[in-house]
Amino acid sequence: METNYILEMRHISKSFPGVKALDDVTLCVRPGTVHSLMGENGAGKSTLMNCLFGIYSKDSGEIILDGEKVNFHSPSEALNNRVSMVHQELNQVPNQTVMENLWLGRFPLKYKLIDEKRIYEKTKEIFDDLEIDIDPKMKVGSLKVSQKQMIEIAKAVSYDSKIIVMDEPTSSLTEREVEHIFQIINKLVNKGSSIIYISHKMEEILRISNDVTVMRDGKWISTNPARELTTDNIIQKMVGRELKDRYPKRNAKVGKVMLEVKNLSSAAPCFKNVSFELHSGEIIGIAGWLEQSEPKYWKSYLALEKKEREKLL
Repeated sequence: METNYILEMRHISKSFPGVKALDDVTLCVRPGTVHSLMGENGAGKSTLMNCLFGIYSKDSGEIILDGEKVNFHSPSEALNNRVSMVHQELNQVPNQTVMENLWLGRFPLKYKLIDEKRIYEKTKEIFDDLEIDIDPKMKVGSLKVSQKQMIEIAKAVSYDSKIIVMDEPTSSLTEREVEHIFQIINKLVNKGSSIIYISHKMEEILRISNDVTVMRDGKWISTNPARELTTDNIIQKMVGRELKDRYPKRNAKVGKVMLEVKNLSSAAPCFKNVSFELHSGEIIGIAGWLEQSEPKYWKSYLALEKKEREKLL
């Protein structure tokens, strides 16, 4: 039985000087599904999506969107055709408000002037629907990474997108924030949007995906229903061989102290009384919440006199 696809990228190739980044890659996405795109760094995932989004021009192949051949020459052309992309590297204007970032380049006008009331209402409407608790009038520069990520997703939704590409959207988020993004994805899929989801997190992929495409060295390797895959299956497809021991035992002996840190403190980037030792043959892991200090702290800190700042150390 023939399958209907909302998006078909067939036999896509793309070369850069000295490198063939994509070699005859095919990706077909069913409507109203989450289609995950996996592969090691350098496999060609982001390059393929950049060809879709009009950032790169493909060398060969064809792209069919909702039954019609397309070839976007710019991101704005893709957005106007309801294809949006949430990039891993956020590109926002920190000194502008949330709502200004959301509608940048397409402000609703009233008497040839920007209609701020309408911008606020439209932003609030999208945020309420996605359960995003951010004041549209806040400056983007004062927000946490997770909040900035939510704004980018809301911006993609504001284009009424039928295809939304999410490139590593949870790489800097806490577990609770990841759950919120999954709720948003479920809501978008239920409304008929299709999500192309790029991630290295196996558990996420198997949990939210309908289909999974694996790439390796710029080539298509396989496309399978997520329910037929396991973590080991995916890893084997990504690296091209079976990994019998994902976490091999370490044989190195821990020796003498090579580095010693005692009571290290700094007001920026805000840590206090940090001490540790690093021995030869040892690996130390450092963990903690991202952006633990709130922007309000920085404003208060910078307003203090130099002597007062030093007391905080």
